[in-house]
Amino acid sequence: MNKRATRTIALIAIAIVALGFILFQSDILSKEKPEPPEEKPGAGAPARAAMPAVPVEAVRVSPEALRDVITVNGSTAPNEEVAITSEVPGKITKIHFQEGKLTNKGDLLIQLDDEELRAERQRLAVQRNLNEKIAERLEALYKKEGVSLQEYEIAVAEVKKVEAEIALIDAQLEKRVVRAPFAGRLGLRLVSEGSYLAPGTPIVNLVSTNPIKVEFNIPEKYSHLVGQGTRISFRLDGSDRDYPATVIAREPKVDAETRTLRLKAIAPNPDGSILPGSFANVTVDLREYGQALLVPTQAIVPELNAQNVYVYRNGKAEQVEVQTGLRQESLIQVTEGLSPGDTVITTGLLQIRPGAAVTISKLN
Repeated sequence: MNKRATRTIALIAIAIVALGFILFQSDILSKEKPEPPEEKPGAGAPARAAMPAVPVEAVRVSPEALRDVITVNGSTAPNEEVAITSEVPGKITKIHFQEGKLTNKGDLLIQLDDEELRAERQRLAVQRNLNEKIAERLEALYKKEGVSLQEYEIAVAEVKKVEAEIALIDAQLEKRVVRAPFAGRLGLRLVSEGSYLAPGTPIVNLVSTNPIKVEFNIPEKYSHLVGQGTRISFRLDGSDRDYPATVIAREPKVDAETRTLRLKAIAPNPDGSILPGSFANVTVDLREYGQALLVPTQAIVPELNAQNVYVYRNGKAEQVEVQTGLRQESLIQVTEGLSPGDTVITTGLLQIRPGAAVTISKLN
């Protein structure tokens, strides 16, 4: 046997031994592999752990008064205002008022030069006295048939003519005096003594501020809710004081450009603290509800074509569909779906579902 045959036989023997070793190891491993545990028949799945109750805050609903109001911008206006002027020309001889002071109706403000008119009146007065004496003598003669009726009537007519001329002078003299047409506060003086005053030239402004008026506009959709007698309140810019007022008049039509209705209200102003022309933040009372149910706005859960709230009942959250009305800054009126005494959940609304167990941590 040569060396090549011997080597071949040796390699075949080694391969047979290796294959036998591999089969032996595979048999051992298969015997040592543990059998899977047998599932007991009739055994159910492990019990699911119960969900814990969700802590929430809630509010108890109770009837309360509710005012339906709107807030608009407005401005104050004087009750009466006029620029004092003279009807006739003339030189100012005397100023009888002080700037910024209160004045009464009929108080003397300005005196114009009236010397010529007074001299003319004095002449007419003398002429009237003479004509009266002539008429008296002619009357006595007429009774004795010493003069005709015509002569006597002419004398009487001359007396009446002079009296009419005196009345005209008196009227002209009255126009040389400028008086206050109503009680109020005077503004700044615009003329000086000795200056010539043309008709219509402003002398001083006179303003009546008690009571004072408030003018404002409201949207067209509220026009049927506001009229004469409607109560309003307003605040002046930079003040936190509320002033009450009452609507006294409104325009008979809606402004076609702004779609608003203009109204005027009146307010007492005995201390003069409200100045005309001031900006006013006006609150208009539209309606009042004596038994309204209000809930916090965050308690409303909007859904498609519906609005819901969660009500606490017997330890669970029950979903209730509601109808809402007026909305305020932090509260909203519920018109249908709730009853007085219901407990409405206000927090944790994202963690709860209808029928979920809840505990109230805070009740308002």
